Amino acid sequence: MMTKNANIAPQTIAGTPMGISIYAVTQEAPHYHQGFLEIIYCFKGTVNFLYNGKIVVLQEGDIASVDPFDIHYLFSEGTLKNDNLLVSFYFDLTSAVFEKPGLEKIYFTCEKETTPKEKQPQLQDLKRLLLTLLYFYCFPHPQLAQTETISRLSKQVIDTMLEHFHYFNYINYSAKYSDEMKLRFEQILMYIEENYSHKITLEKLCADTYFNYKYISRFFKETSHVGFAKFVNNIRMWKSTVLLLDTDKNISDISYEVGFSAPMYYYKIFKLWTKMTPSQYRKSMRTAQKDSAENTCYSSSAIKEELEHYIAFYFAAIQMPQLWLAPFIPRKGIPEIYAEKSAEEKPSSAGAS
Repeated sequence: MMTKNANIAPQTIAGTPMGISIYAVTQEAPHYHQGFLEIIYCFKGTVNFLYNGKIVVLQEGDIASVDPFDIHYLFSEGTLKNDNLLVSFYFDLTSAVFEKPGLEKIYFTCEKETTPKEKQPQLQDLKRLLLTLLYFYCFPHPQLAQTETISRLSKQVIDTMLEHFHYFNYINYSAKYSDEMKLRFEQILMYIEENYSHKITLEKLCADTYFNYKYISRFFKETSHVGFAKFVNNIRMWKSTVLLLDTDKNISDISYEVGFSAPMYYYKIFKLWTKMTPSQYRKSMRTAQKDSAENTCYSSSAIKEELEHYIAFYFAAIQMPQLWLAPFIPRKGIPEIYAEKSAEEKPSSAGAS
């Protein structure tokens, strides 16, 4: 029997490209938000955040971003169960407000551990924007049109994510790259997103986009740190997790659907990527679905005083660096097998199409 579809479309605020949810969590079901970027702000308590097969602990004052096809869920344990308060901001990346076609195909990361020291001030600016957005959502001002205010602040959030928390910035934190190079990386990423389920090679990409093969081969290896073939396989793994969760399709069929020509190669790469076989991953996600509980959701009016306290507190806390500085973990989002950087390594296409 097919599992319940895990794609949850957030409800947006009328006339705006974003929505807000205020809630406490015990254990969510694994899910994703097609077309939406979610930014989670932990106001109270400590919660576990599972995404990309990894568990990250969110503490008070932390934020985390979730891309449109990231399967994720939050859960709390022991005496901390439900003793938390979180706010999720959902941005519809397909909205014309953001003025960037294909925005839903770009990856972001804004956790404190994935933000290098030189970007920490921008991380605090991002938090200020989110807190301001939440404030005007909870406490509309008579001199400001709420929909216009929320839309304008939403655009500022997405512009900040693009400028400072783009995946390209994250994996190339130690190098100085131009906006033109970031745009080129985006073009390649979007090409992969649109073609990963078919036979895809660097030669074909260059033929279709009129890039110079030798230049692009060197450029992508230097900026992705893994080379074209491995990067494509990384995306295929990511896409396959949605099919494993959302459907009862045969695993071999899934391997073909996401672009592999050999199911055994898919099994091998998937296990390197997640430390589990596709069957084990599916079983673990289905178990998490079965054990899940509904979040306790709040209206802004129901906890007005508590929200006002936290908004003011976190604005003040941002001014105290010792409360938010954290060590940087380079390239956390890339599987270890792919993160190794070797001058002698050449991208391999064995078993992939």
